Amino acid sequence: MPISRAPSPHASYVLLSRVRSAVTGRRLATAGSALAIVLLAHVVSAGPVPPEASGRAVPAAQLAGAAAPRPRPAPAPAQRAGCTGTVALTFDDGPVPGTTPRLVRVLRELRVPATFFMVGSRVQAHPELARLVERSGFLVANHSWAHESLPSRSDQQVRASIAGTNRALVRAGVHPTRLMRPPYGAMNARVRADIVGLGYVPVLWDIDSLDWHSGTPDQIAGRILRGLHRGHNVVLQHDGVSRSPLSVDAVAKVVRTARRHGYCFTALDGRGLPGYPVPVASVSVRNAPEGRSAVAVVRLDRMAARPTSVALAIRSASATIGNDLPALRARVTVQPGRLTASIAIPIRADGLTEPDERAVVWISGPSGVRIGRSMALLTIPAQTAGGPARWSPLTGLSRP
Repeated sequence: MPISRAPSPHASYVLLSRVRSAVTGRRLATAGSALAIVLLAHVVSAGPVPPEASGRAVPAAQLAGAAAPRPRPAPAPAQRAGCTGTVALTFDDGPVPGTTPRLVRVLRELRVPATFFMVGSRVQAHPELARLVERSGFLVANHSWAHESLPSRSDQQVRASIAGTNRALVRAGVHPTRLMRPPYGAMNARVRADIVGLGYVPVLWDIDSLDWHSGTPDQIAGRILRGLHRGHNVVLQHDGVSRSPLSVDAVAKVVRTARRHGYCFTALDGRGLPGYPVPVASVSVRNAPEGRSAVAVVRLDRMAARPTSVALAIRSASATIGNDLPALRARVTVQPGRLTASIAIPIRADGLTEPDERAVVWISGPSGVRIGRSMALLTIPAQTAGGPARWSPLTGLSRP
């Protein structure tokens, strides 16, 4: 399926992108630096950059109409102990058959998180692939409807592109993040305002693999590895361009080599920085009569991209712990790619005539989440000796 592309710049523009990386502190040999300065002077004085035969635009903020390149963020104070730096792998332009499922398998085998910035028209064409990505434990984010250069569009068109992509993701059964990457990194102040006005966080990158442009898997991996630095690293790769299979082949080398050098891999947090979202966890209860099991459900308000957990316990109200209900204390874990986890609470049948009995199910001790609604009422319906159980309403509770 075709995706609209902005005109591609001349190959020398790619050299300019690499030179700018050197100027910002990336590693180049002394002789290479001298050559880079000459190339920089040549490109800057060359005026407008002619289109390239490939037809693929440089996906970087340096394109005409884009905002200035994002400054490299300083290391976060809460950076994981023992890590040389944190690395967030991101993949653009999918989902596409073949490449996206293979990338998902590779990432799962390596046990590494990632964020997929998806194109709305491709989600509409292949909703099952969007679901596969999320249910495999990865985050899904917005990359416009048709990969259009947003600064060339009106405000109404920009908003429609972002909103349409979100609708396609939701209709596909996906729970997208509020992260949005403008195609090509092209974003001026007006487009940024449109993105933020819709409640999204614009996300760019600071290591460009140039996988769309050239290179074997080893060369693509080498570009990424040479760009890694202490602190935060956001890596740009693609799962939706013609050269994406080569980029997928580079992933294992990137992950294994970076880990040997002490780097830790993460997803993207709500600010678009390496880290993880922190969902809100709440608890609810599905009641049951004596002799059956009630079910406590822990629900997250968004995907976490990693295992999260809470401690769950039961407190007595009118029901007796140890007689009507077990003295339950358990750790409930919500796995990546899921929003809920449940635990059965067996209810003892004593055959006595008695009114409704109640207990409180509560959660505490969050790991990777914040606590929202921490308590839910468990009701054992009134029972007549030898008679059928009847249900009592779940006042104040919501069913999962």
